[in-house]
Amino acid sequence: MALLRGKSNQEVFSHIEGMLNEGNKLPQFFPDLCPREYRVYLCGFLKCLSFSDSLTLATQIVNGEEAQKKEYIHGLFYPCMMFLLTIAGVLLFNEFCFPPLLSMMEGFHVSGGNYDLTRLLFRVFSGSVILLLLIGLSLLFYFTRRKHQVRGYTLLSTRFPESIFVQYESADFIRFFLQCIRMNVSTRETIRILREIPQKPVIAFLAETLENSLLKGNPFEQAVQMPYLDPALSRFLRIAFYSSQMETMLEGYLEMSKERSRRKCRKITRIIQVISYLSIGAVLILVYQILMLPLSILTKM
Repeated sequence: MALLRGKSNQEVFSHIEGMLNEGNKLPQFFPDLCPREYRVYLCGFLKCLSFSDSLTLATQIVNGEEAQKKEYIHGLFYPCMMFLLTIAGVLLFNEFCFPPLLSMMEGFHVSGGNYDLTRLLFRVFSGSVILLLLIGLSLLFYFTRRKHQVRGYTLLSTRFPESIFVQYESADFIRFFLQCIRMNVSTRETIRILREIPQKPVIAFLAETLENSLLKGNPFEQAVQMPYLDPALSRFLRIAFYSSQMETMLEGYLEMSKERSRRKCRKITRIIQVISYLSIGAVLILVYQILMLPLSILTKM
């Protein structure tokens, strides 16, 4: 401990020493000193594993989660921001720039009927997108609350089993499973550990569903065919059960899941970019046509 002590963590180490001197055990208070993402897992793991194993398992899982989140952020954040800025630009142009251009057309005694229709279409398009975004954000806010996460996940997994969200949660579940296997934890004990993570309700739900199926007497290869997992993961688990290299198989699924996520992100990115470029192009063409009206009128005189 003396080797780790420094000016930046002097207060923390003094607190730890004080708690130990009072007779408290490290596992009892250490989670409260950790960042929230570590504390979430430590509180559940310490009920089933030793302090050292719990800390190792929590560290490995948090590192894997952060890497996965970076993949999604890198793939979707900038295209989504570009799309939102494009919609905002179209809306601002339609409300503040378009009316002066139409007034200029009236000054040249040019009918603005078609342009009025275009302005209406821009308004409908922008309003529809904003309405869909608000609905989407409302649903996201509702289903990301802990007590509604399982309901949202089951609804999504039964209707869209190959969606990005289902793949993300399935990869999260199997990452827990894989780390427990690496630490030589039995399958039954692994499922029990995963059930003891209330801060991850979807993971706990999947573990409970799998355990209930096993308790009914279903073999493992049948139990993993539940409708709430990524279908590809169910296939991998069935093959891994009969394979002597389960760890390698599950690592292969995680790599495949990453590649599938990248492909889906690229597909979504292309769709967003096409819509954004078309919107910007439509605005530029419209402005060009209006600004060229005086010249076209002069050439006809």
